[in-house]
Amino acid sequence: MRRTSAVWVLFIVVFCANQLAQPSEIYKWTDENGTTHFSTSLHDVPEKYRGQFETLKSDTTDLPEATMEPPPENQAPPLAAATAGDVDASPVSFEVPYKAFEGSARRVIIPVTFNNSVTAPMALDTGSPGMVISFELAERLRLFSLDRGTLVIEASGIGGSLPAILTIVDSVSVDRARANFVPTTVTASLSEEFQGLIGMDFVANYTVSIDSLKEVVVFTENPPRPNARGGHDEAWWRKNFKQFRAASDHWRERAESRQGRTGSKTTEFIEFQAREAERLLRRLDNYASDNSVPRHWR
Repeated sequence: MRRTSAVWVLFIVVFCANQLAQPSEIYKWTDENGTTHFSTSLHDVPEKYRGQFETLKSDTTDLPEATMEPPPENQAPPLAAATAGDVDASPVSFEVPYKAFEGSARRVIIPVTFNNSVTAPMALDTGSPGMVISFELAERLRLFSLDRGTLVIEASGIGGSLPAILTIVDSVSVDRARANFVPTTVTASLSEEFQGLIGMDFVANYTVSIDSLKEVVVFTENPPRPNARGGHDEAWWRKNFKQFRAASDHWRERAESRQGRTGSKTTEFIEFQAREAERLLRRLDNYASDNSVPRHWR
């Protein structure tokens, strides 16, 4: 049986321990500069906006669920697309120092740069299928104010689930390792020591080893493969199109069923979800077109 990584266990434990303490709403407000903010705590809403915030956690039984299970063992990792002259090139290998502890617990915490602009400590977790970041880091990246898709979902773990947001980060890099267009789950902070988990969507393009004596992570670039598109294989494209299209269809149908009913929180929430789900699907489709992804992969 596949062994779950230590950081993944930490994520599940945090979900379980905080389930009863977490609020059941996500609060949304816009400041005087026009920037939209989200939080799972009412205490984070500035006093002057207490009468203006929106609650985006109604009708939770119908929220899409983001299961945090590791990918199947037999699923081949995506590799970078091959280009002329690259096939015979020696693989690129480099070392990245890591922070070895979170308090008394051993971790692999590395500096990660998002969208070429913000660097934050992230826990390396090869057992996590995707990327998870905190609301604080999402705010720093202005992911909630760019109108590029922020869908409210439920992130599930053992013992319950939490409100979260599904979005896309344009680029993620660790030293010379880089991935573009990374679907990302935004949740409450997992730790004071790191801002989220960096998982298989990023590291699958590399062979990763850990030198605990030198306290470095060694990244070695995998050989390119010509049938990958945009750094992702067919399974990755099919999985994400299935998820994004299902969410878009679901919320569009719900919005259409409520036409004529205006003014209620539920209707506003459904319209918000329909709009954001469509934005995410459109971004994925545009990225697929830019990378010549075959229609049958979509």
